[in-house]
Amino acid sequence: MRAGKLTRRAARHAVHATMLSLVVACAPGRPEAIAFDSDACTYCRMLISDGRFAAAIVTAHGRTLKFDSIECLVAYYRQASAAHDVASVWVSDYRHAGTLLDASTARFVDVGEGRTPMGVGHGWTAVASARDAAAIGVIDAGAIKRWSDLR
Repeated sequence: MRAGKLTRRAARHAVHATMLSLVVACAPGRPEAIAFDSDACTYCRMLISDGRFAAAIVTAHGRTLKFDSIECLVAYYRQASAAHDVASVWVSDYRHAGTLLDASTARFVDVGEGRTPMGVGHGWTAVASARDAAAIGVIDAGAIKRWSDLR
């Protein structure tokens, strides 16, 4: 009888482990890589060519949507978040072009109108930390924003 309990217990653990593996495997994670000069912005359809300003959204279904600028990302995000279709948001690190940062941990600075691919309005870019913002010339701590300030 003891061997039967162990067998059932082992089977139950195997089922739970399999279910957990499926949940983890299906959960949205990091976005797929952006192919610069090949992928188009989901919002404006321009080619994504400058790795300092690129961004991505991973949808609730695990699909990666790519953007050429934080301005396009924010405009799209406002629509997608209302539909509850955003699992995570990612932005390029200005100091390490093409390296994506989780937007919830990144810092955002306005580098000026006309300096991003869209060339209008705010010139948002992202960095990993306040120290990185200072390294690109942002000395006013009040000028450093969080994702919650932009969205």
